[in-house]
Amino acid sequence: MKRATLREVAKKAGTSMMTVSRVINSKDSVRDETRNRVLRAISELGYEPHKDARILRGGKTGRIGIVVSDIRNPFYSQVVGDLEDLAEENNMAIIVSDTSKKLNQERKAIKSLLDIKVDAILVAPEGYESSHLIDVINSGTEVVSFGVHFENDEISEVSIDEITGAAKAGAYLKSVGISDVVMMMGNPRKFTTRGRMEGFMRGFGHVPEDRVIYCEVDWKASCATVSEMQRLPQAFFCYNDMMALGVMKALEERGVELGSEVKVIGYDDVYMAEIAGITTLRIPIRSMVKEAFKTILGDEVRKMVFTPEFIRRKSA
Repeated sequence: MKRATLREVAKKAGTSMMTVSRVINSKDSVRDETRNRVLRAISELGYEPHKDARILRGGKTGRIGIVVSDIRNPFYSQVVGDLEDLAEENNMAIIVSDTSKKLNQERKAIKSLLDIKVDAILVAPEGYESSHLIDVINSGTEVVSFGVHFENDEISEVSIDEITGAAKAGAYLKSVGISDVVMMMGNPRKFTTRGRMEGFMRGFGHVPEDRVIYCEVDWKASCATVSEMQRLPQAFFCYNDMMALGVMKALEERGVELGSEVKVIGYDDVYMAEIAGITTLRIPIRSMVKEAFKTILGDEVRKMVFTPEFIRRKSA
């Protein structure tokens, strides 16, 4: 017979999973009416909490796990730094895990964090698979997706409106008379890649398949790719600022005048983007981290969407 889950109890009682956990742990912050509904749902479903579940450990550990795809990317470095600041203010600790942009490593990292008993996990997921995140939520551990939207309404998230953001870049290049663009993109399976491509073409128009290049999300990879190109476009739209930096380096080495002969647009607006003069889409990282942290401390599933701002600099 299938064991009832914490989520099923919450659904039957019409509450959040966090409220159910508070009732199980005899917390005083639950109203009597709500507590009675939860206890009735537990009884009717025959729910038996797993002995290893986080909510039954007699209190919280004060540890938050954070899973990122590449800590060397300044975007994720800033995410981790901002989260550490908030955690310190609240007497909590951060445990960081890097997945090297591999879904299998993402699953392993999350399992490791569960093994050491974290209170919640903030994950910047690969984004094309969510079943392992649902399993974690069903076990009683809070999960917040950072930067990636999932259709599943069980996953809390602070996501980015990739389509609206990228459309701004496409519309800008179209407005200045650009007709030939190369899109320098990452993993085509990722929601972020697909969203940025779709958005750009909404603003710019169709980009032929032979002008879409997929490569590793790394400045060296994009630099090598552009160095070998036979026919340069009028502009590049890059998956992120790191790839844009690689493109700019290759163009400089080829003697191309950046911004006039060839334009380059990145994505993220990491700290070095301003120094390098990259035209980009600014993601409000600090605001997103603050909302993610509020979600971790709260007891409700929250889905918040942030729209990037188009920042024009010398590269375009």
